[in-house]
Amino acid sequence: MNALKRILRYIQGTIDHGLHLYKSSISGLTSYTDVDWGGCPDTKRSTSGYCIFLEDNLISWSSKRQPTLSRSSAEVEYRRVANVVSESCWIRNLLLELHCPIHKATLVHCDNISAIYLSGNPVQHQRTKHIEMDIHFVREKVARGQVRVLHVPSRYQIADIFTK
Repeated sequence: MNALKRILRYIQGTIDHGLHLYKSSISGLTSYTDVDWGGCPDTKRSTSGYCIFLEDNLISWSSKRQPTLSRSSAEVEYRRVANVVSESCWIRNLLLELHCPIHKATLVHCDNISAIYLSGNPVQHQRTKHIEMDIHFVREKVARGQVRVLHVPSRYQIADIFTK
């Protein structure tokens, strides 16, 4: 009961804080994903984050320290691209069930050129076998026209704040 009272006091004290959703057309999803590769000074684990917008409204976000070490920035960036594509597919299916289908491809903005190249290149490289499932998942969505992975310069990377 004490925990419930504490939660209610917190909600009451922050009633005017939060995200504001504005009326807009439902025509497309845009996502940004970024990784701070090996950013933890002690464990060298990466911190990754993403945010997904439905038009101008932020509807989903995540920030997470990776459970395993990554040997390259392309590997960890590509795994994060696969995660944001998966989340975007879930949101698209939810909107479809709510009778608000999205007909445009989801735009995924990433600042790693290697990860972008892997999403569209049908050639399987020996060095990518350990992330093969993620590669096939994203490439299938790109081939179907449901996702487009685009480059965004680091200075315009909105998801950078989630990796700090």
